[in-house]
Amino acid sequence: MKEYSTTFLGGTALIGAAALLLAVAALTGRGDMTSATLVLVGVGTFVGGVILLTQYRGEPVVPWVAGLATAGPVIDLTRLCTDLGLQGNAHLLLRDEEIVQVVPVGDSPPVLPSDDYSFIGEENGGGVQLQPTGWLLYERLVRDHALVIPEGVDGLCTAIREVGEDVLCLADRIVAAPEGDGIVVQISGYRLYEGCRAVHAVSPKCCTMIGCPVCNLFACMAVAGLHRGCVLEHVSIDDHEQSVKLVLRIL
Repeated sequence: MKEYSTTFLGGTALIGAAALLLAVAALTGRGDMTSATLVLVGVGTFVGGVILLTQYRGEPVVPWVAGLATAGPVIDLTRLCTDLGLQGNAHLLLRDEEIVQVVPVGDSPPVLPSDDYSFIGEENGGGVQLQPTGWLLYERLVRDHALVIPEGVDGLCTAIREVGEDVLCLADRIVAAPEGDGIVVQISGYRLYEGCRAVHAVSPKCCTMIGCPVCNLFACMAVAGLHRGCVLEHVSIDDHEQSVKLVLRIL
């Protein structure tokens, strides 16, 4: 049996208290200030309970389900790329108003062709181009939450923290800070950590060649905010803290 949320229990308790107060007022029938106060408090309590119940939407998705749901496609895409002989990390690049993800043969990114064909020929350096796994999240945040990435590294770091911690509620704490030629994002108490564990168990390369939607989202934000390319340079995890360290290298 599913446990009821505190919101549901609180709403039910308020309605029950309201019914008790109104019943006492009706049974005493004194018609004085005391009865009027009971009625007012009872009605107010009832309205509060109704508001709480109407906001109740049942139990949220269990975090480990959400985390594992994205792990399989990331693993499969990595296997496909390695079977094609690709060895590079994910390069997220800006083309017009769109962000594309390129997995090159080696360390250097290929030249983006004019078309959006998945395979990039040897004449352009070789590789594949994909839709970033975090693109749909980024697009939704821009469309429905009016996300605007501030210019500059400091503004970008603040935006990453606010999006991950306050808007999406992905972790207990997210810290993003510039370091060298890139940005380091520390995700502590990560709620989707089971997906990271599953992906990392297959190969840490999955995290840098393709990247989960969340790490990839932060890379999309970096490209959009700095108007420069970005590489998923390094991803490490900590089982004890259920934390993730992401290093983005800015091109």
